[in-house]
Amino acid sequence: MTRRLPLLLGASVAALALGSLTQSAEAGGHVHFGGGVHYSGGFSGGVHVSAGAHWAARPSYGGGGYGWRPNHWHVGGHVWVGNPYYYRPYYYYYYPEYVPSYYGASYYPVAPTYAAPGVSVAAVAAMPELPKFGIGVFAGGVSTDYNTQTNTQESDLGVLGRFRLTPGLIIEGELGKTSTSVNGVDNLRVDRRLGASLLYEIGAYNRWAPYVLVGTGVQQADVNGSYSTTQDFGEIGAGIRFAVTRNFHLAFDLRAGTRSTVSNDQVMPVNTTARSVTPPTSDSGQSEDYTRGRLSAILYF
Repeated sequence: MTRRLPLLLGASVAALALGSLTQSAEAGGHVHFGGGVHYSGGFSGGVHVSAGAHWAARPSYGGGGYGWRPNHWHVGGHVWVGNPYYYRPYYYYYYPEYVPSYYGASYYPVAPTYAAPGVSVAAVAAMPELPKFGIGVFAGGVSTDYNTQTNTQESDLGVLGRFRLTPGLIIEGELGKTSTSVNGVDNLRVDRRLGASLLYEIGAYNRWAPYVLVGTGVQQADVNGSYSTTQDFGEIGAGIRFAVTRNFHLAFDLRAGTRSTVSNDQVMPVNTTARSVTPPTSDSGQSEDYTRGRLSAILYF
């Protein structure tokens, strides 16, 4: 580049004299010289030089007769290095197949908006209203503090309904059944549950949305078909929801809760195995702590 600069400057001077010469004489009289030289070293580089001179005169009638008196001179030019047409804005073109959303991986579309003729930019379309009502089923497992036996298993099945109060706030009702099996004896204890929960989805318009919840309800526990109690419960939890489509969602959550006996039968079961899973009586002052995991499939309308 350093060795080429004298040659380029010399070429620019030669261009002033020989490159593009235009001379015209009119009533006022003027002469214009112009020229330029261009060197390009690649797609993204190059040297560009241009220069010019202009002289104008006007007639004079004073003194010794008719003549020309200089009016003004003007000399100008410019030099730049690099390609002035190389730069383009990052979002110069709109690509409808990929536009990142605010949260990432939104399952709602992005629409183009036109800022000027021939140029379009990406803009987030107005968010549609989320579906409000959904019904679904769930399945999972439960772990209770009395569950210290290696052969004790608790399964959880049920149906649910959801209603969306705001884009992120959802109220849920459920009907569930927990079955406890001990040492190969199925359904030794059966809990039938009626509950309600308040959920809040974080980023409800995203395909993946975590949520937190708080719930409460009542249940009836039947032990060995001969002893029953009524319990109330409360729980808190967290989960994540995956939108397979706009109207079909999958969700998984973990809930930790405690339940206390409100009323119970007077006669306790005599079977030792049955007694091991029997809820505490209402006057014992004790409660049962539990944790349950739940996988749900929900269809929204």
